[in-house]
Amino acid sequence: MFEKLLIALDNSDHASKTLEVATELGTKLGSEMRVLHVLELGFAGRGGQVELEDREEAEEIVAQAVAALQARGLTATGAMYAAQTNRVAHEIAAEAAASGATAIVTGSRGRSGLETALIGSTTNKLLHLVEMPVVVAR
Repeated sequence: MFEKLLIALDNSDHASKTLEVATELGTKLGSEMRVLHVLELGFAGRGGQVELEDREEAEEIVAQAVAALQARGLTATGAMYAAQTNRVAHEIAAEAAASGATAIVTGSRGRSGLETALIGSTTNKLLHLVEMPVVVAR
């Protein structure tokens, strides 16, 4: 069931915990690992889409995670895509399907109740989009 893990990392403080949980699972179960970071895009009216985070930092998140997993003897690859903030969960679900993932490991940013109620969390959306296990690192 956990032969291939998709690790969805963002640039929050929780990302290190997500990677830690994924590493532990992958080591115990001999899982192949796929690291994904979705660079969030906003919309600036007539200015069109704008990146809400630094692209080089986003690429570094993936590169460092892949290197850390490989240093532990795990098979790991990485990818980075960009999507509107409200479409990040859809991008993670699409990558899970395309990569043949059998489970997803992601984190919880711990948004406030009101903020989550208004915009929803990526993890919550992801739980409703996929029909595979989703491990939420906290």
